[in-house]
Amino acid sequence: MSKGKWMKFSSAALLGLAIMFSADAQAEKMPCETNYKQEGSFFSGRRFTTWEEVAGVAPDKAFKLVYADAVKSGLKIVSTDKEMGAISLEQNQTLNGAQVSLPWNVLVEESGGGSKISVSKMTPSGYATGQDYQIKSMCAVIETVRK
Repeated sequence: MSKGKWMKFSSAALLGLAIMFSADAQAEKMPCETNYKQEGSFFSGRRFTTWEEVAGVAPDKAFKLVYADAVKSGLKIVSTDKEMGAISLEQNQTLNGAQVSLPWNVLVEESGGGSKISVSKMTPSGYATGQDYQIKSMCAVIETVRK
């Protein structure tokens, strides 16, 4: 095989592998990753949201698991409404040398034979953060319920 044909063949093979691995990565995403949304911008501030249904875990148990894990993780509990399934949290970070509070909200609702866990976070304008970090941190809340 000539060098030119080999280059075309190897490029096509690599492209095929990349598409295959990309499709596998999409297929393996957890629902909390698929349900992830981001609104806003670096300049105006952002809101990150996701949700997932967790089968077989009653809402009251899910609420307790999220609450306990938030405390263990060092998040500040701002308020709770157990009847509504709402937990408001605060994460303290530094932005340009100043302390800033990042609000989190978790809502635990009944869903079929389990619970629907919704998580939202907000960052102020000028706060740098990565999409992967936001997805992982919010999915970790839901993973706490799934354990």
